[in-house]
Amino acid sequence: MTGASAVGAPAEGGAASSTNALNSTPYLQSKLTQLRNQSQELSSELTKKLATSRSGQSLLHIGPSLSTLPPDLSSLLDALSPLLQDVQQYESDNRAELDRLVTQGRAVQCTVRKRQFAVECAEIYRDLVGAEEVLRKDVDRRMVEDHGVGSEGKKKEKGGMELLRGVELDLSDDEEEDADDEELDHASSLERAAYTTLYLLQELQISSQEVAAITMGGATAAADADGDNANILPSLNDTSSAASGINGVVMEKSRFLMKLAPRIRRLESDTAKCLVGRLESLLAKVRHLAEESADGDGDEQQKEHRSEELMLMIGHCLRGLALLGKGADAESAFARVAIMPIIRSKLSMGKLDEGGSRGECAGLFFLLDDIANTVRGIYGPILRTSEGMFSNDTPAANDEEDDAVGSSTASKAPMDVDLVTCGVWVPVATALMADPGIKMAIFSPGIANVLQANYSALDTFLSELASNLLTPPPGTSSEEEKTSEPRDLGDFSHLYYRPKIDAHSIERAQSRLYAHPTTVDYYKRWNLPIYYQLRFAEFTKRLDKALELIKKEGWHANAFTGDEDSGRKIREALGFELPLFVELYDSLLSLWKSTVFLRPLTHRFLRGAVQLVGRVLSFVKEGLDGAMEFGGSASIEKEPSGEEDDEDAPAAAETIVSIPAYHWNERCEDLAAVAWELTILETCLSHDYLEAIANTICPPDQESRQSTHNSTTELDEIKILASEVLMDASRGIPPLVERSWNALIVDNLTSQCSNPLSAVKGVAATYRMTNRPPPTQASPFVATILKPLKEFDTTYSSRTPPQIGEQWKEQVVVAVSDKYSVAVEELIATVKRTEEALKSRKTRRMMVGGMSDGEKVKLQLYLDHKQFKTNVEELGVDAAGIAGLVKLGELTQEAESLFERTQEKP
Repeated sequence: MTGASAVGAPAEGGAASSTNALNSTPYLQSKLTQLRNQSQELSSELTKKLATSRSGQSLLHIGPSLSTLPPDLSSLLDALSPLLQDVQQYESDNRAELDRLVTQGRAVQCTVRKRQFAVECAEIYRDLVGAEEVLRKDVDRRMVEDHGVGSEGKKKEKGGMELLRGVELDLSDDEEEDADDEELDHASSLERAAYTTLYLLQELQISSQEVAAITMGGATAAADADGDNANILPSLNDTSSAASGINGVVMEKSRFLMKLAPRIRRLESDTAKCLVGRLESLLAKVRHLAEESADGDGDEQQKEHRSEELMLMIGHCLRGLALLGKGADAESAFARVAIMPIIRSKLSMGKLDEGGSRGECAGLFFLLDDIANTVRGIYGPILRTSEGMFSNDTPAANDEEDDAVGSSTASKAPMDVDLVTCGVWVPVATALMADPGIKMAIFSPGIANVLQANYSALDTFLSELASNLLTPPPGTSSEEEKTSEPRDLGDFSHLYYRPKIDAHSIERAQSRLYAHPTTVDYYKRWNLPIYYQLRFAEFTKRLDKALELIKKEGWHANAFTGDEDSGRKIREALGFELPLFVELYDSLLSLWKSTVFLRPLTHRFLRGAVQLVGRVLSFVKEGLDGAMEFGGSASIEKEPSGEEDDEDAPAAAETIVSIPAYHWNERCEDLAAVAWELTILETCLSHDYLEAIANTICPPDQESRQSTHNSTTELDEIKILASEVLMDASRGIPPLVERSWNALIVDNLTSQCSNPLSAVKGVAATYRMTNRPPPTQASPFVATILKPLKEFDTTYSSRTPPQIGEQWKEQVVVAVSDKYSVAVEELIATVKRTEEALKSRKTRRMMVGGMSDGEKVKLQLYLDHKQFKTNVEELGVDAAGIAGLVKLGELTQEAESLFERTQEKP
């Protein structure tokens, strides 16, 4: 125990000393410094985090103000409470006063708006009543006019007589002018009624939209009222209907208009009916005035004045119907009253077949032309006025658009009233397609020529319709002339509207004609694929007959069946000689004749031309391959009796000629003739024939181009496509030509020129043990070796294709020279063997001239070589480049000394 206590005593003393050290001042100071540093670091980090958030930034602003608060917050709150209550009371009083002022201001606004709406409603009602009164007067006026027509049978259009309550009264000139002015004023009143109706309809539509907006806005306002809007101050600047109290006024106006809605709708219908009725009456007057002018009755100046007034009144009616969106009614009325009577009076099966047999429709072109001229003569001014009034394109736009864009942009925006398309073309097309007999005769005649003539006539009529109707007739005074003419005092006719119809206007009208659904349906009525099949069958049958005749009687058989004048022109202008190719080219040209070609079938006719060319090329290739045999049949030839003009002369004798079978690819003359014809055909396809197609598809003159309804760029593209198609079709020609010359002709001529080479072997027999003198000239057969080549070259040198050149002759000469050199080489080897055999004999004799038989043979071969070389050079072939000739020279070179010895003088 003593030891333990002794050990523990020092331990306790150490703990006490460490405690004293922790409680010492330096330690505490260092600890305080450490805590302050940690506090600053944490404060900085807290400040950074507060600065990055919106709520933290607010706390940072509040922090400094807290340091200024007095220590006793309760006393501060007691001091500020009276002041805060006073401020709240002041705010409440101001808010109540503001609400009172805003409420009274809104009441004033509602009263002002109500008065304004009342004035508007009164004007609307006054306009409605006024328009109804105009329509009532129009109905009364038409009833009087109809009664006058019914009782008298005919009423003068200039108002010379007026029927009032069943009593006829004579009118003076002044009264007549007053009647005309009254009629003109009435027409303008109808147009104003149309404007009024349009305005009323727009007001009704706007009112309906406002009611719908108020209904939707009420639901939105209710949803907003559920939110916290207590802090929003009322203001007179708040334009919302709910806040300003206008909704009730708007609804009141809307209820008023809703009560008038049936009358407004009825006004719209009645206005359109009155305008249509007035338009029909005016169109009848125009027709009657034209009939009087044709008869020569009345004063021309009065007629012109009356015509201008009628145009003004018709303009009022057309504009009124266009305002109401009833352009289709105007078009229908014009077609029914103006155009259909003309069509019914002129269109019949009798007039359709006039000038030809029944079913040929020979009078269709003249019938359509007569209809167009009649419509232009009577209603041309109306059509031009309508086109000028309702055209949608501005002059500035017309200046910017070119030929390619003009037609496309014009057809995009429809016209309010299109009399040219819907008023003239649609009834004409409907009449042609509705009557079963006329429809069958025009669209399905069953004869290709008649179908083509009918299509061409109607296509010409349609393509020129806009120009025929809108172009003023010759002799019509221009606008400048009419405006510059002196006028009487009070005559304002020079201020009347006059349309400006230019080329762009006519082009736009034509584009609308082509874009109309009736035109699309009209084109569907034509069974053009069947027409093409009939036409193509004619040409293929014609070509097949020609090929069959050529196969029986040879290439020079008279296979041409076309017009002799056409055949002569083809031969003289293009250089064709063989009848088959004249027949082929005439058939190709016939595809594009005006009596055969139809523009919608351009691609088919172009394909047909390619097929006809391909048929002939296939026939030629088959012959070149040797798969076709000519002849082998009997033909009948007629021998003239010599008394052609004598009717009693005996008939010409018939001789049956048997043509042996042969392959024409073995005849050089046929090969050269066919190759030359193919060369001409290739040139024509890429030049003359392409030009003929281009002149048909893309006419060179501007007037004809307009009838194609294609732009200049499109026509140029069509021409390029046609050129590419023809170039592709003619690609099969050069290989046939090259094969004919460089293979078949070369082989045939080589064979013919090689036949005389069999005489080379006979040279040795000529001098062997015959004691003949040495030769002094070439063997006779040498001149016949290249004779076939020379004769052929002389005959066909001018008909050798340029791409062939002179190479074919060189090939023949090379082949013949090679064979000639081989024959000479064999002969020289035989002669040498013979001489070696005779050397062992003592009886060998020296012939005349001191030459052996072998030397004479060699000398003859040398002379033959020289002559052959000369013949080769006469053909224009370089002898130095012929391997066979060089070899012949080497083989006969040792005989050159013998030749020189014979040339020495004795």
